[in-house]
Amino acid sequence: MTCSLDNIPDQLTYDLTARVTDDMTAQAVGNPTPVPVLATPVLLGLCEKAAAEALLPFLDDQCLIVGVNVSLTHHSPTPVGSIVTIHVTLAARDGNKFTWDITGHDDFGDIVQVHLTSAVISQKALERRLQAKMHS
Repeated sequence: MTCSLDNIPDQLTYDLTARVTDDMTAQAVGNPTPVPVLATPVLLGLCEKAAAEALLPFLDDQCLIVGVNVSLTHHSPTPVGSIVTIHVTLAARDGNKFTWDITGHDDFGDIVQVHLTSAVISQKALERRLQAKMHS
């Protein structure tokens, strides 16, 4: 079974908010120096989550959302306790690939600009690719 993309609108926006906690800091995710601010990989995860949550209501349960390509500029540190808001806008669609323009800000101003491409694939397609990879 393939997943249907027929219900996804051409124009789509979504906002996600999160409070920065100690387990989201650069130091907590592996930076060997004491950097007590929101980690770039965690910020990217929030951006990917926001894009996925924008698509999710339009997909059936056979669909998965995976990241394909990303360009990220993290231009300002965010301290623990701050609220981060991620805003995603669907910029383009090519078949099962969706390109997002993403901005983020915290309590103090802009923190990130992202250009993300995600793809919608079926669970079966992922399973086939994993099997092929494991048996090659």
